[in-house]
Amino acid sequence: MLRPVRMCHTSLIFLKSDSEKVIDAVNRKADLHLSLRDMGELGTADYVSEVEFLRGRIKDLVSKTRNYIPLGDTTPLSSPVSARDWKDYVAIIETEVSGYEKIIRELDNVAKIEERLTDNFLLWKSIASGNLGANSLEMLSQLRAFRFIFARSERSSVSDLRSALPETCVVVEASGEPAVALVVFLPSQEASVMQQLESVGFRPVELPECFQGSLSNFSTKLEVLEAELENTKKTKAEHLSLLESNFGRLLHLEQSVSDASSILSVKAKSSYSKNWAVLEGYVPKDHVQELMNSVQQALNGRVVSFVKEDEMSASVPVSYKYPRFFKIFDSITNLYGSPSYNEINPTPIMALSFPILFGLMFGDLGHGISLALLGLVFYRFFGSMKKIGLVLMITGLAGAIIGALLYGEFFGQSLHHLVGYEPPLHPSEDLMTMMKISLFVGVAHISLGLFLSFTNSLIQRRYSTAFLVNLPKLALYIGFIYVVFAFGLNLIDWFSGPIYYILGPIAFLFVAEPFYEIAKHGKKGVG
Repeated sequence: MLRPVRMCHTSLIFLKSDSEKVIDAVNRKADLHLSLRDMGELGTADYVSEVEFLRGRIKDLVSKTRNYIPLGDTTPLSSPVSARDWKDYVAIIETEVSGYEKIIRELDNVAKIEERLTDNFLLWKSIASGNLGANSLEMLSQLRAFRFIFARSERSSVSDLRSALPETCVVVEASGEPAVALVVFLPSQEASVMQQLESVGFRPVELPECFQGSLSNFSTKLEVLEAELENTKKTKAEHLSLLESNFGRLLHLEQSVSDASSILSVKAKSSYSKNWAVLEGYVPKDHVQELMNSVQQALNGRVVSFVKEDEMSASVPVSYKYPRFFKIFDSITNLYGSPSYNEINPTPIMALSFPILFGLMFGDLGHGISLALLGLVFYRFFGSMKKIGLVLMITGLAGAIIGALLYGEFFGQSLHHLVGYEPPLHPSEDLMTMMKISLFVGVAHISLGLFLSFTNSLIQRRYSTAFLVNLPKLALYIGFIYVVFAFGLNLIDWFSGPIYYILGPIAFLFVAEPFYEIAKHGKKGVG
C-alpha cells in the first residue's frame, strides 16, 4: 500500500506474423505497459553456439527418453521460460537440461543393475532347480581339498567341456539353457582348467555380491537376490515415472531452444526487422506468469521471453493498490510532487492525517456539516469536481465530529447551552492546552516526514545518506523537542547536560559524511 506495485521489465520475442495473436492476448490483461517494436539489436550472436549445443543435448535427451518410454505424440507442456537476458536464458535452460541428464544417467545405471541382477537371479534359480539342487550347492562350500567353479556358454555344450578337461576333473551339468556346468578340480589344476574353459567357449560365473563368496545358506541368499532385484525394479519405475511426467516440459524446452536458435542465428539486420518483433515494457510482477501463460497458449509456445525486475530505473511506471478512499487524496499528495517507483507513497498517511489536522484546526459541528453538504453538492451535480467534493465531505465530517466531541461548538456557540454536553476542551479558554496539542501534532508530523526520508534512502540503497544524514536529522529533531518539552527554555538547565542531546547529532552531521567520503574515495588534490 505504501510501496508501488512491483514491476518487471518484460520482453517477448515472436514472429511478426503472430503479432495480432499476441496483442489480442495482451489486451485481455489489465495493468500492462507494453509496446511493440522491431527486433532490432535484442538478439546477439554471442550465444548462438551455446544455444545450439543445448539444442543438441535436448535432442539427445528426447531420443533417450523415447527409448525408455514409448510416449507417442506427447503434447509439449506450455510453461514459459522467463529470463532477464540471453545469458540468463542460457543459464536457465542449462540448469533444466542438466537435471534431465542426471535423471537419464541414473536411469541408465539402474537399468544396467537391473539387467545384471535379473541375469544372476534367473541363472542361479535355474541352477538350483536343475540337477544339483539347493542342498547340493550348499554342500559345495564345505569342500576343502578341491576347488570348484561354475562356467557358462551360449554356443558350446557341457559335453564339449567335459571332453576338453582332464578325467581328474568332475563336470556336472547345472543348467541346460544357457549351458552351465559345475567343474570340480584340484588346486594344482586351476590354471589349466581356466585355459580349457576359454578354449571351448565357456566363461566363469561369478557369485552375486549378496552371496558373499559362498554358497552356504543358498536358499536365503537367493531370496535376498530376488528382493534386491525387486527393489531395483521399483527404483527404475520411479525414474521412469519422473521422466514421463517431465517429458512434456522437455519437449517445450526443445521447442523454445529451437525458436531461440532461429532468432540468434539470423545474421542480417534487415532479416531481423523483417521477420521478428518484440513486445516490451513493464508488467506487474504478480501478472507476469499470467501474461506468459496467455501468450504461450496463443502461440503454442513459440515465444522467447526475458523478465527482469526493475528497482531503480526512472522509467518504471508507478501504480498503487490501496482502498478507493485513499485515492481521493492522490491530488493533494501530487501538489508536493509525485512519488517515484523507489519511494514510499505518503498518500495513505495523508488520507488519515489530513482530515484529522483539518478537524483540529477548524473543528465546529455546524461549519463541518455545512462544508460536508457543499462537498455533496459538488459531488452530485458537478462532474468535474467530484474528487474535490469527496475531499470536502471527508474534511467537513472530520471537522464536525472533532468540533462536536472535542470542542463542543456549533457555529461558534457552545453545545453545553444547547444540549447540556460538556466538552473536554474550550479553545477560547484552554489556550495553553491547545498550544501543546498543536505542538505535539506538528512534532509528530515532522518526525514522520523525517522518518519517511530515512526509509526512502534505505529503499534507494543510499545507505550513507540514510545513516549519516537522515537518521542524525531525526535524532537532532527528537533530541531538541525532548529538551524543550522537558526543560523548557531555561538555557542554564540545557547546559547542565541535556544540551548534548542536541550537540551530539549536530556534530555527527558535520563530521560523519565528510569522513566517510574521505575513507571511501581518499583525499583528492593533496600532494
